[in-house]
Formats: sequence, C-alpha cells, structure tokens
Amino acid sequence: RLPGYGVPLDGDEEYVREFLLVPYFGACIHSPPPPRNQIVLVKMEGRGVPLDLALDAMWLEGTLTVSSQDTEYGTAGYVLEGKSAEPFTGYLR
Repeated sequence: RLPGYGVPLDGDEEYVREFLLVPYFGACIHSPPPPRNQIVLVKMEGRGVPLDLALDAMWLEGTLTVSSQDTEYGTAGYVLEGKSAEPFTGYLR
C-alpha cells in the first residue's frame, strides 16, 4: 500500500489507467521530476481510477516490482500493478 499524488499518462475523460505516483503535488509537470526511486509507474486493472481521484492524494494497493521505466514526465524506478485506489486520509509529507 503506497500513498502519493497522480500524474496521468493514459486514460479518457473519466478514468486514468496509467499514471505516475509521485511524492508531492505537481511533481514532473511544473518542475524537474523527482529521482527515479521516488516515482512509481502505476498500471491499474479494469477501468482504472476516476480522473478526480487520480489528480489528488490517494492510497494505492497492488503488486510492486522494481523496474526502470522511462515516461514523458520522468523515469520511474518501480511499477505497481494497481488493484485498488482510495482517497488519502491524513497528511503527506
């Protein structure tokens, strides 16, 4: 189970199927990306995550593997085969 913010990569107007999970809002878009050990490429099963959730802080559950993946917004050091996502409750640092 991992917390973080989403940076959408693939989806439609309602759902995001593939995105980067990053440690702070706006990472990879408005500034240089974090190091690869702080970026997770998430590939959700099914329809994906609702777009409004994908743009906010969330908890993700799934299977995490070590795999370097280059994307348009940075290089991820991990891949998470996402099973579920829910809004984050608490405080992210």
